[in-house]
Amino acid sequence: MPFRPLFGGTSPVVWRCSEREETKRFGPLLRTMKVTFAHGLWSSTDSSKAAWMRAQGWEVVVVDMRKFGWDQMSQTRAVLEVIDEHGPFDLLVGSSFGGLATANAAAQRPHLDLRLVLLAPAFGYPELVASTLGKDAMLAWETNDEHAFHPPGWDEPVILPWSFFERSRPLAWPALPHPTAILHGSADDVVPLANSQRAQAAHPHTVLRVVEDGHRLHESLSELVSLAHLLTMA
Repeated sequence: MPFRPLFGGTSPVVWRCSEREETKRFGPLLRTMKVTFAHGLWSSTDSSKAAWMRAQGWEVVVVDMRKFGWDQMSQTRAVLEVIDEHGPFDLLVGSSFGGLATANAAAQRPHLDLRLVLLAPAFGYPELVASTLGKDAMLAWETNDEHAFHPPGWDEPVILPWSFFERSRPLAWPALPHPTAILHGSADDVVPLANSQRAQAAHPHTVLRVVEDGHRLHESLSELVSLAHLLTMA
C-alpha cells in the first residue's frame, strides 16, 4: 500500500538514545507489539535479541530459520510461512542473513501492510561470501560442490553445497516496498555499512540509522524501540 516517506532526503539518520530514554518516551505505546524475529545464519531460535524484545513486553514469534534449509530461498520460505500463518504482525524484525530473508519475504507480499526493522541485513550476500573466501576457495567450492564453514563457537563445521551460494544470487538485493528501517553499526566487520547505504539509496523512503557498534548490535538494541515507534506511526 502507498505510504508517506518517513523522512525527507536520502541521508542516513544517525541517532542514539539511552535505553532508559527510549523506554520513557515510547515504552507504554509499544507494550502490545507482536513481532517476528528472523535470526542470523549461525544463530538460533534462542537468540539474545529475541529475549531482549520479550523483555520489552513484546510478543515475539521466532522463525525457525533452518526449517526448510540453510540457503536464502529456504529461509525466505520460513519467514513467509510465519507471515502467512501467524500474522498479522506489527513489525517484522530480522538480523543479518535473517534480515535479508525478512526483506525477501516482505517483497513477495507487497499487498500486505508490513513494517520492517532490519538489523545489519546481509544485502549483497553473494559478494560478501566471495570476498571473504577468495577466488581459489570459491573455485574449489564450485568444483567440489561443498565448502566447510566454521561458525564461531560451533564444535563441528557446517558443510554447505554450491547450491547454497547459487540460490542466494537472485535474492541479494530485494525490493523494499514497505515502510522499512535499517539499523547498522559503523564498526560492522561482517556486513559493510556501505551495503545498507546502497539499499537505502535505492529505496529513499527507508530509514537508515547508523550507530557506533559492531555486527551483533548488542550495544544498540534500545534503538529498536524508537524505530518501532517510528514505523508504527507511519
